[in-house]
Amino acid sequence: MATFRIHEDQENCGIPELRQKQANMAPVQQKRAVLGALENQQTRRNPLKEKQPLADPKTQAGCENVSLKQVLHKPPPPVVPVAQFEAFKVYEDSKENDVPPNQNHKSVDTNGVAESDLALVKKEWFAQEAKAKVERDVNRKLQQQECKNRLQVLASKKVSESQGEVIPSTLDREIPMSVEKPIEDECMKLVIKSKSNKDLFFENEEYRSDIYLYLREHELHNRPKPGYMRKQPDITYNMRTILVDWLVEVAQEYKLQTETLYLAINYIDRFLSYMSVVRGKLQLVGTAAMYIAAKYEEIYPPDVDEFVYITDDTYTKKQVLRMEHLILKVLSFDLSVPTPLTFITAICIASRMPEKIMFLAMYLSELSMLEADPYLETLPSVLAAAAIAVARYTFKLEPWSADLKRKTGYDAKDLKKTMEFLYILFCKAPSQAHQAIQEKYNSNKYLHVSQLHPRNEDIKLNE
Repeated sequence: MATFRIHEDQENCGIPELRQKQANMAPVQQKRAVLGALENQQTRRNPLKEKQPLADPKTQAGCENVSLKQVLHKPPPPVVPVAQFEAFKVYEDSKENDVPPNQNHKSVDTNGVAESDLALVKKEWFAQEAKAKVERDVNRKLQQQECKNRLQVLASKKVSESQGEVIPSTLDREIPMSVEKPIEDECMKLVIKSKSNKDLFFENEEYRSDIYLYLREHELHNRPKPGYMRKQPDITYNMRTILVDWLVEVAQEYKLQTETLYLAINYIDRFLSYMSVVRGKLQLVGTAAMYIAAKYEEIYPPDVDEFVYITDDTYTKKQVLRMEHLILKVLSFDLSVPTPLTFITAICIASRMPEKIMFLAMYLSELSMLEADPYLETLPSVLAAAAIAVARYTFKLEPWSADLKRKTGYDAKDLKKTMEFLYILFCKAPSQAHQAIQEKYNSNKYLHVSQLHPRNEDIKLNE
């Protein structure tokens, strides 16, 4: 057990007895050592005197006859009582029925504006805001009614033209209160021409050519390497085809956008161009690529647990997230790439093609993803133009017109090789082992374009 020892102070042990002995003895007059002369030691010091500053050096220089004693004992200035200072007051708004005690009194704020005047200014401001709000509501209702009237006029004009009657249109007349008439008319045309709000991006005629040129320039970057499968030691082209077919089913199951599927295939091909993968991890690469594409493209992407579930718990959540990190690192986070679907949408909207031609071109372009090298060797814009040409040829139209040549910058001879490749895919599509794409486009959404049959004649291009 630990013990504590208290040590006495041996040095000061005799001090109490010494002090008692001195107290019994008579006081002895001792001389006090001081640093300076102390004046008026017998009187009580005034604390105000100690706090008074010394005389001004300039004053001292001019008044040499004044002694330091007179300066130090100068009477202080009168002290103002604290009660003379008024504290801050907070005035509360009185009720309507209450009468203030002093009618002439006006409380003043920090800016010097009377509270009564400030209340009057606020009242006027609120009145103006209420009036402006009423005017805005009236103008909005008038504009909505004007839009409805324009729609009715357009509908009646179409009906009369179908019946062979021509009536004068009221759209050319100037209507009062139609300040935003040109903007509304343009928006009305966009809604009538296109059913998908996502495709309104390509409806802007002013910037359409600039957008297309930017996409053409951007498609040259971030492309996969053709023939990368020859460097893969453990996977084959057939495995890639099975993976693409499975991802089509995944996109259909979770109702993902077609653009998400194209982006996922692009990420897979670019990743496999730089990294060798064993066959046991190929599905993990496809799952993580689809997860990245969904987070990039979709508004509400599926959770990572959903992607673990679709693999039948072959991989864990941690494995999917680690593969996602690896893919993003290999791709350097370059996820924005133009796809064939982007060019198909842009060309079809610019040329005002029917939806059935656009859906058939999308079907042919999606079939090309099952093939590796021909698909990877072709630029997305060339593949889109060739798919549109084959679709037009299927509906007995001119495959490539002068207007399409002017808008796309491609001649018919530039598309011949790709058109032959797509035509062969179109012919053998019903007999393929993987039918996920065929089932996708055999729905009302895509007007059952997968049931169409190619023409037996040779494709003739106007060179």
